[in-house]
Amino acid sequence: MFRNYLKTLIRNMQKNKLHTAINIIGMAVAFTCSILLMVMVYREFSFDQFQQNKTKLFKLYSFENRSEGMNLHSGMSYPVVTTIKMEGIGVEKATRIKYRGREVRYKDKTLEQSTQLVDDDYFSMFSFTIVKGAKQHPLADIGNTVLSEKTAASLFGTEDPVGKTIEVKIGGNWNKLMVSAILQDAPLNSSITYSVLARTELDPDYATQKDSWNNQHHDVYVQLNDQAAQVQVEKQLREYIKKHNPPNIENLKKEGYRADANGDYTGMKLLPLTDIHFSAELGDGNIVSKPFLYILLLVACMIILIACFNFVNLNIGLSFTRTKEMGIRKCLGAGKRQVWLQVWGESLVTVLIAMLTGITATFVLMKGFNKLMQAKFDTSLLYQPAIIFYLFLILVFVSLIASGYPSFIMGKLKTVEILKGKISLKKPGIFRNALIVAQFAIAIILICTTIIIYQQFQHLRNAPLGYTTSSLISVPIKQDDKGREITGKLRNLLASQPSVVSVSGSSINFGLGQDGSISKWSIGFDYNGKSVGTNFLAADYDILKTLDISLKEGRDFSTAHVADSMNAVIVTESMASQLAEKDVVGLSFYSDSSKPKWNVIGVIPDFHLYSMYEKSEPLTISMKSDASISYALIRVNTQNPAATLNMIKQVYAQAEPGVEFKGSYVNENIDRWYANEERLSNMFSIASLVAIILSCMGLFGMAFIVIRQRVKEIGVRKVLGASVGGIAALVTKEFIKPVVIALFIATPIAWWAMDKWLQDFMYRINIHWWVFASAGLVAVLIAILTVSFHAVKAAVVNPVKSLRTE
Repeated sequence: MFRNYLKTLIRNMQKNKLHTAINIIGMAVAFTCSILLMVMVYREFSFDQFQQNKTKLFKLYSFENRSEGMNLHSGMSYPVVTTIKMEGIGVEKATRIKYRGREVRYKDKTLEQSTQLVDDDYFSMFSFTIVKGAKQHPLADIGNTVLSEKTAASLFGTEDPVGKTIEVKIGGNWNKLMVSAILQDAPLNSSITYSVLARTELDPDYATQKDSWNNQHHDVYVQLNDQAAQVQVEKQLREYIKKHNPPNIENLKKEGYRADANGDYTGMKLLPLTDIHFSAELGDGNIVSKPFLYILLLVACMIILIACFNFVNLNIGLSFTRTKEMGIRKCLGAGKRQVWLQVWGESLVTVLIAMLTGITATFVLMKGFNKLMQAKFDTSLLYQPAIIFYLFLILVFVSLIASGYPSFIMGKLKTVEILKGKISLKKPGIFRNALIVAQFAIAIILICTTIIIYQQFQHLRNAPLGYTTSSLISVPIKQDDKGREITGKLRNLLASQPSVVSVSGSSINFGLGQDGSISKWSIGFDYNGKSVGTNFLAADYDILKTLDISLKEGRDFSTAHVADSMNAVIVTESMASQLAEKDVVGLSFYSDSSKPKWNVIGVIPDFHLYSMYEKSEPLTISMKSDASISYALIRVNTQNPAATLNMIKQVYAQAEPGVEFKGSYVNENIDRWYANEERLSNMFSIASLVAIILSCMGLFGMAFIVIRQRVKEIGVRKVLGASVGGIAALVTKEFIKPVVIALFIATPIAWWAMDKWLQDFMYRINIHWWVFASAGLVAVLIAILTVSFHAVKAAVVNPVKSLRTE
């Protein structure tokens, strides 16, 4: 019996080559896209799942309930870790993580590696394997350091690094440290990464700031004990704040802060470790939003559904060309179960061929997919049990969906009517049209979302940040403790270059540079009984000229004023408004009683130091001599950006010899901020294209079947005088109606989904009506072109051939 069914399947495939090709190619394309998207989603959701203590590990963050909304910050002050474990609020272990250096050397070999300052609890909290050296408390001694395998191999080669003394540059100072252990490289799906680890106490600022709550500049991770729960600890954190760093409630009220449901204006909360990868405000590095991943899953399902709808529609159409075969089988004793098994078996084989083709295509396309999505996915993920299980479920589900309705229709047909030839599809079926509506509704939704995501992406890239991003070059300085000296050298060396407008320096990069570094420095203090909070930026001379920012009052930092390098600051308007003074320029005040007063020399408009995801915040720019300058900024005026960047590279080699040049234009850095939006835009563009192609393939095949069933009707109409255009319009109109209905269904859905998605952006576009009109027009035109081919072809056939008896 199975052999007979197999022969029938092969014969039907050969007989209906066009429809077999549409089914297999359409399903294979759908499987390829869906598998790639599923692998991507699976990998992103696997972040930090390998941590053994994942349910007890949290990142500490602070919140502020401002009038314009809640602000979240992960920066903490040094006393937090020291005090939080002593309070008995359920915190068993805690560690700081602070980036404080970028160089390490052994003998005559120097590497540029990021150094993180941590506490000894780090190693017992996180599940990073120590492959060599001290297994327990590797940083128990302040003179120890721990290296990753990759760093150790680069620095020592084949030499055993354990017990060797190396030099690590921390905050501008070289420290001799002994390598106590080697850590296995962090997994690719880890939010926490490392190269060189050393003790927090090695920070040059630690001695003066260890008891200060005003300087927030590092992350804090905590591990709760077995009896503690997140909600319980967060309640106790309220009392912890009141005891150690109580806010001035009256001042907060005056500044527009609002109390939340618990009556808190500010406070601390816990973010689960497994949620860090999905938090735009509190995460580090490559952040992905959960809605983005859910959208990917939804798109994968949509593409599969469109392919399924094609399969079902074509199978329904073809089933009515096999009525005599089924009638004879039923005369010979075949029951409904056997008819269903035959139709399902044929569908299963077709879907299996398509899935195997799709899996093969996935292996071939994985490299290109990684490049397009700016990711690092491995085909080994396809061997994961969860992925294999999902593929099996999809195989069974799709084959059942594709065969269910056709087999139901064939099973309930009466044998006598079949053999008399009374079964035909004279009118468009409701079910068939419903499937056409569904697949085009999905396609229109994807087209609309593609346009809106692209518009938002362009808005983020091109929105004015408050300074001129074009023609501005940022160059990471390796020896940031000599940053001012290097910036000065660079200024002198470039003075004779006509294409260079000005040179300055900054402690923070503008955008995301090639060094991948992200940092934020914020300060809080009291002024005249009021709480003042500001982000902090250390800078060099001519910073405003280089950024092309106009002054509201006062002046820029200048070499003509020697005192500028001591205590002069420039503040933004929002920072000035916190001081609530009529004349801010010339004002002197303490931000830290242990340090000199700040002297305000200028006020500038607020600008976006960070991405458009974050609201512009108060900012203070200072030339304080003890702050590192990590980036040189060069404003240029050139018609040949590439040649100018190459010239800067050559000159920079004289300012800081022997250093790899990682300079880039700031507008390129800003593009890197929005890599996720670019990925989403690329993905939806491809998904929309695939959806339209699959929909057209299905419509193409369905039109062929329907027109083939109406050949005699078309012949009669021609004999009675119908024109080719009239017949083509008659047939085409039948398929255009479902597409128009799909437009009206898709429009509110697409608008609602995109409006929700845009709510995640602080600065967002407005959704315009023409987006939906354009998507509908594209869908209708494509449908007309697809169906018209068969309609015109049938209309020009000689009616004698159409009416000839079989």
